[in-house]
Amino acid sequence: MAQDVHSIKVRKPSAHDQYGERFLVDAVSLFVSKVNQQEKRYKVEQIDITDRQLMNFESYLERGFFDVNYFGTSERLEKTFLPVRIPLFAGLLGYRLSIVKGKNLALFANASLERLKSLPVCQGSIWADSDILEHNGFSVLRVSHYEFIIRMLDAERCHYFPRGIFEGAFELAILQKNYPDFRLVDNLVIYYPFPAYLFVRKDQQQLAGDLKRGFEAAIADGSYRALLQQHPLTRNVFPLDKWRDRRFIHLDNPNLPKATPIDNADYWLKLDP
Repeated sequence: MAQDVHSIKVRKPSAHDQYGERFLVDAVSLFVSKVNQQEKRYKVEQIDITDRQLMNFESYLERGFFDVNYFGTSERLEKTFLPVRIPLFAGLLGYRLSIVKGKNLALFANASLERLKSLPVCQGSIWADSDILEHNGFSVLRVSHYEFIIRMLDAERCHYFPRGIFEGAFELAILQKNYPDFRLVDNLVIYYPFPAYLFVRKDQQQLAGDLKRGFEAAIADGSYRALLQQHPLTRNVFPLDKWRDRRFIHLDNPNLPKATPIDNADYWLKLDP
């Protein structure tokens, strides 16, 4: 007897974060397609979230508004939710480029680590990035919403806003419509090990296991690398060798869970020499 087909609720892409949310839909759909090759078990259902305050997605997942979401991992998140412990962006989320005002670009041309620590940096109030940067001695301003971060950057209450290496370029293109003097510091890359995982609720062990199985199948047959290379969110990172001549500053991540598969080379892409 055929099994019932279960819906996996994911958040529908919005104009604010179209590429990031589209990647979530496309990645989950890819993994589900691998699982469904043996027997159709799942379908992906896109849920429209009307209140898109940036910091609400954990509670939306916990309350069942959707079944899966991705977050940069931390010990706290892994205690609250069940991770699919394969880096969703092959570890690229840990490579950070900074959005700045054009007049401040010169501050970053040859900035030392100590100089970067002295400049105020904006991050989300509960983002794991804030904890990582503070641990490494950075002057972090924790901000409750994305829109407030942008206003503070424009008002120069903070001097830079580090984003994932694949996030910076497309976010900048959107922001420059209202903030034409914003720029991307693309010759200086801040790195800390910071995998993003798919997370589900603790009572969804079957779903977590199936998503992991589909993810591993997509890595093995090359379809996941193809998604990274072709997707509007991540394709600007490729080819990888274009990053070899950039300057990299490495930081520690004190909250990296011990179970992180840091030694599994199949899961990670490396940009620095």
